[in-house]
Amino acid sequence: MDWIKTNRIVAGIVFVITLIIYTMTVAPTVSFWDCGEFIATAYKMAVPHPPGSPLFLLVGRVFSLLPISDDIAFRINIISVIASALTIMLLYLSIVHLMRELKGGTLQTSEDWQMAIFSGIIGALSFAFTHSFWFNSAEAEVYASSMLFTSLLVWLSLVWAEKHEEENNEKYLLMIAYLIGLAISVHLLNVLAIPFVAMVYYYKRHTFSVPGFFKMTFVTILVMAVIYPGVVKYLPLTAKNGFLNLFLIFGVVFATAFYAVRKRKHLLSFAMLSLTLIMIGYSSYAMIYIRSNLNPTIDENNPETVKNFLSYINREQYGEHSSLDRTAVWKSSPNGKKYKSVGEFFWKYQVDKMYIRYFLWQFVGMDPGSGRWNWQFLGLPFLIGLLGIYYHFRHDPKHALAVLALFFATGLAIILYLNQPDPQPRERDYSYVGSFFAFSIWIGLGFAGTIEMIRDALKDKKPLGSGVMLAVFALFMIAAPVQMLAKNFHTHNRTGNYVASDYAYNMLMSCEPGGLLFTNGDNDTFPLWYMQEVEGIRKDVRIINLSLLNTDWYIEQLRDLEPRVPMTISDDMLKNIGPMPWEPREVTLKVPARVADSTLREYSSVYGIQNVKTPREIKFRVDPTFVTGPYKLLRVQDYMILNIIAANRWKRPVYFATTVPQENMVGGLREYMRMEGLVMKLVPFKNWIIDPNRLERNLMHTYRYRFDNPDVYFNKGTISLLQNYRTAFIQLSEYYARVERDKKKVAEVLDYMHAQIPDDVIPWSVKYLSGYYDALNVFVDSSYADTMLTRHYSKTRLTEAARVLLVRLQMPEQAAMLAQKIFEEDPKNGELVGLLVNAYEFSGKLDKAIAVLDTWLKERPEDKSALQMKKSLERRLKK
Repeated sequence: MDWIKTNRIVAGIVFVITLIIYTMTVAPTVSFWDCGEFIATAYKMAVPHPPGSPLFLLVGRVFSLLPISDDIAFRINIISVIASALTIMLLYLSIVHLMRELKGGTLQTSEDWQMAIFSGIIGALSFAFTHSFWFNSAEAEVYASSMLFTSLLVWLSLVWAEKHEEENNEKYLLMIAYLIGLAISVHLLNVLAIPFVAMVYYYKRHTFSVPGFFKMTFVTILVMAVIYPGVVKYLPLTAKNGFLNLFLIFGVVFATAFYAVRKRKHLLSFAMLSLTLIMIGYSSYAMIYIRSNLNPTIDENNPETVKNFLSYINREQYGEHSSLDRTAVWKSSPNGKKYKSVGEFFWKYQVDKMYIRYFLWQFVGMDPGSGRWNWQFLGLPFLIGLLGIYYHFRHDPKHALAVLALFFATGLAIILYLNQPDPQPRERDYSYVGSFFAFSIWIGLGFAGTIEMIRDALKDKKPLGSGVMLAVFALFMIAAPVQMLAKNFHTHNRTGNYVASDYAYNMLMSCEPGGLLFTNGDNDTFPLWYMQEVEGIRKDVRIINLSLLNTDWYIEQLRDLEPRVPMTISDDMLKNIGPMPWEPREVTLKVPARVADSTLREYSSVYGIQNVKTPREIKFRVDPTFVTGPYKLLRVQDYMILNIIAANRWKRPVYFATTVPQENMVGGLREYMRMEGLVMKLVPFKNWIIDPNRLERNLMHTYRYRFDNPDVYFNKGTISLLQNYRTAFIQLSEYYARVERDKKKVAEVLDYMHAQIPDDVIPWSVKYLSGYYDALNVFVDSSYADTMLTRHYSKTRLTEAARVLLVRLQMPEQAAMLAQKIFEEDPKNGELVGLLVNAYEFSGKLDKAIAVLDTWLKERPEDKSALQMKKSLERRLKK
């Protein structure tokens, strides 16, 4: 049998299987976080956040032209699908190569080939269905493409190891050098695969010795330093005084390589050719500089000058913190007080929570609701991997150490380098996928180790035969990849998930023409950029990202690029922009007469209130938003909000996304915000909660909802975000109930909400909202209170509904019915007793209110407030 051909066929089958599954589960359009930005910048050849991914953008632009879907985002998502499937195929081939090395450099018998192929399938498919890698395969992010480069480096180094005695074998190593240069233009994580390559090279070229191993380690660190920070950070520095210096360096390196090749100086020629190829691959970064000079609509950091480009490459936008000073990071972390010492901070947070937890997600199990690891997979993939580690180190310690180097460099070494503060804005598991890749190699070798153990246990030690091999293979397939596929499929299937696209569309459509929309950060900004730049939706609305509003280049772009944002800030002010001294003060903004009069008419018509004072100004208190030692400061973003609103003079409507937290709205400015769906509009009246007409138009006639399929999976964060829709519906319903007492209208709004956001698809995750919903249903039909009691709702939900009925909807009898039920189960709840007494009191049932107090006072006769309340009720009852 031609096992080499069989191996290639199996590799193709592995590729096709994973390609099909990833295509089945890929996101149909844009997703949250960086995806919207990457799609938009690839489509428009613009400049994303630093340090950029120019190669990914170039490939993305090509894929955006393919006629495979009407949705541009889907086209670019396919990059990750293909890259992920290729990665799995290369992992399979790498495991087979490692089995060849383990067997002395060749697979001679059919049993050896079967063992290698089955090991490759198990290890590769196990990695294919790990949480983090599968998640990356479904969206337009750089991490799937980055892993493709990592897997290429691993595979090519093993191919070279097989052919290291052949003539011109260095071509594989030179290809690795070029791929490293290209990979940098996707993500820097690929540099961490160099220790694996170096160790494979060392074992083939040198006899192992401790001094030799340390020498190899030193050379490896030196090579990595030459690449990063050498080529990546310092090479562009040579262009600081002109590009001639940069071209001279390229020329010198290339000329030296040419000289070394001509003179047959092998080591020098190899080093210079490698450096040349790395620089050629890295040169794709010129795309960032070139495109920025054309001033695209998305031009982060504006890297069109050498100075700005260096700032861009070095990620200066994000600030700096030491990779070594863990104590400073611990003490400056917002959650630093949770840890008693820097050691506890390092272990419990940086290692345990930010790596070990992620690792266990992949191979033990994950609870998507809580974010904790669980025993979903019964720990079987993890145990198989441990067996593989033992087998690998026992039979081939050299290459086992190489895999360990890859595992460490792409896992715990990143933890040590990043020195992350607590908390992080999102889960960071995607950063450590390289270490999960390495562990999956050992899962594959765990099968080979088991076969060897079975064979060693047999006295005659004859070949096991295909039957036993297939049986063990089937068992391991079920224990690891099949189990992981089955249990992860639903949570990783993005089919039918249009949340990010619809949320961005709805937010933009909430704004009036020419609106200024303040957003909080990446997650609520990037989908909006996608919607405007790719789909051309509401480009008249100017997005103002609050996190970027702390930077001079972004303020300048808002000021100078269309549609321009009004502000009063000069170039000189921009050069020195930074937090400014600020004492607590009241800020006053004048309201022009035209705005005051039109707003007054609108307010009066909505609420039917006459003789309302015309708003001539708004006043709100602004306290320092950043305090360090004795210094009280106002952040740049807060100053710019005030500057923009003042300069706008109410000419253009101003909105804040509902995702912007209170602390980012500059003091008391929140009191002048009016809910209009997914945005809040700045208005001249304080506490003008909603405009029912606009809110109803947005919610029931403008917004897109695609939540009607119970088979679509929505994670905890998405479900929490979608409660914003329910908040808007509830506020509209409450207006019709409390102000207009219109049962028909309330029922119409609630029915529409339930139809568009059904409970069985999007559960209620905010307790007070579900309480409001129940209370409003009681308002429409008082018999719904009986229904609630028969459904055995939780005490919390019943209590919230009773409170709303009593306080907001003035329905004390129904409130008392619900509260009485809870009181019977929990008579020691003081807050509930007060609610029930008030409900009976306002419904005129004073005797029942007194009876409740009697029950309470039997256990607490010393409660003076309860005694006083009882006496007051008794006096009223006698009258």
